Amino acid sequence: MAVQPTKPHLRQLIDEIVTIKLEPSNKTFYIHKGLLCHHSSVFRAMMEHDWKEKQEGIVTLKDEDHGTFERFMLWLYFGKVFDNDAGETIETVSGKQLVDCYLLADRRDVPAMQNYIIDTILRKSQATRSLHCGLQRYVWGNTPEQSHLRSLFVDSMVLRGDIAAAFKDENEKDTYDKSYIVDVLIRKYTNPELIPWDELYKRRCDYHIHNEKVPSCTV
Repeated sequence: MAVQPTKPHLRQLIDEIVTIKLEPSNKTFYIHKGLLCHHSSVFRAMMEHDWKEKQEGIVTLKDEDHGTFERFMLWLYFGKVFDNDAGETIETVSGKQLVDCYLLADRRDVPAMQNYIIDTILRKSQATRSLHCGLQRYVWGNTPEQSHLRSLFVDSMVLRGDIAAAFKDENEKDTYDKSYIVDVLIRKYTNPELIPWDELYKRRCDYHIHNEKVPSCTV
């Protein structure tokens, strides 16, 4: 069972509208305040304290990609980050787009969305039994050391088996961040007992974030 956003009370869904402005793209989004604040402690702090955002009902975000924010809105209202009306499916959404959604959720503290992205990445990787090649350096350059996304990438690499051969692969070696290689080797030799790849999706809760709004999974 995929992790679904905790549904807020209906009264939270039909409250006032908040205006979100992105810079420098100059894109504007309109979101129900209660829904936004329910999922994000960052937005909740902006709107509940006596800050400029609360007084004006306008939040300006700098350096936020509008395409990624559109996917965030899709997730808020429909529980997914791909637009079926536009012909998108889980297969057509790229690994980079999913990682960008995870990073946005991390910046804005939206743990339920982070968990959803983990599940979606794992679902996409079932056929190939590997995560998206070429993204390791990008993930390590944009996440903290204790990131659950990093843990998933590390475990996925260890499960591939022949790590030395993978790191020597001419098609892949330039995509690996040095810190990533160190993390993989530490994981391999300090905790070699790993579940089979077929069991990884069933254990996806190991890579989730849980709190009072995002309870533990039932899988």
